[in-house]
Amino acid sequence: MSMLLTPPYEKFAYAYDRMMKNVNYPRWSDYIESLFKMYGCEPRNILDLACGTGALSVLLASKGYLVTGIDRAKGMLNIAREKAKDQNLPITFHHGDMLNFRLDEQFDAILCTYDSINYADNENELSGMFETVSKHLVQDGLFIFDVTTERNIVEHFHNKTFSENHEDYSYIWKNNYLYHTKMCRTFLTFFIREGELFRRYEEVHKQRIYEVDTVNKLLKAAGYKMLSAFDMYTFNKWTRSSNRINFTAQLA
Repeated sequence: MSMLLTPPYEKFAYAYDRMMKNVNYPRWSDYIESLFKMYGCEPRNILDLACGTGALSVLLASKGYLVTGIDRAKGMLNIAREKAKDQNLPITFHHGDMLNFRLDEQFDAILCTYDSINYADNENELSGMFETVSKHLVQDGLFIFDVTTERNIVEHFHNKTFSENHEDYSYIWKNNYLYHTKMCRTFLTFFIREGELFRRYEEVHKQRIYEVDTVNKLLKAAGYKMLSAFDMYTFNKWTRSSNRINFTAQLA
């Protein structure tokens, strides 16, 4: 059986929505709208960074927002475009990297959800991303993003293996966290049916854990003020028990 190493999310895209069926995107979009209301933001246009298969983009567009999405995985974007087409939603999707994208437009709100921020390998990359976002955000706009925490990785992923078999695909998902580098490596093996055979694909994902103080420091250096760091889906300050932390920032 041949094996192909593919970039993150290119083959994951095939099964992504089925594997992530437990993610409550309606709740996520409602939470984002509640943050808009909390900070007096009435966005007309929204940029969804690392938009993936467009689940959040589609929900927000269906509520009347003008949504633009960016993702570096063409496989994910293909699915996102199909979703928008099926629902007749005017969403523009761009192939690009959240770390260094460039669009000739500014947005009232910029989102980067589902721990996409953790894919920045180091502080320099994260700082560069914050600076790139600042060039595309209107002065009173909101930058909303979240990070997964070390507690979440250690409790639910470190040294754990997940697997499932389906008629058209199977996967093996292995995780390992290195405390001294704060880096979680995920090794994904997919077996995807192609005709009468299954082809094997491998993806390696790396996610870096960032402490709140580090995120706040980098935001300030890039010209933002941090408005809040909440335990996910709440308006409560994050704690060491938080599995995910949601940040809201604004240009200073």
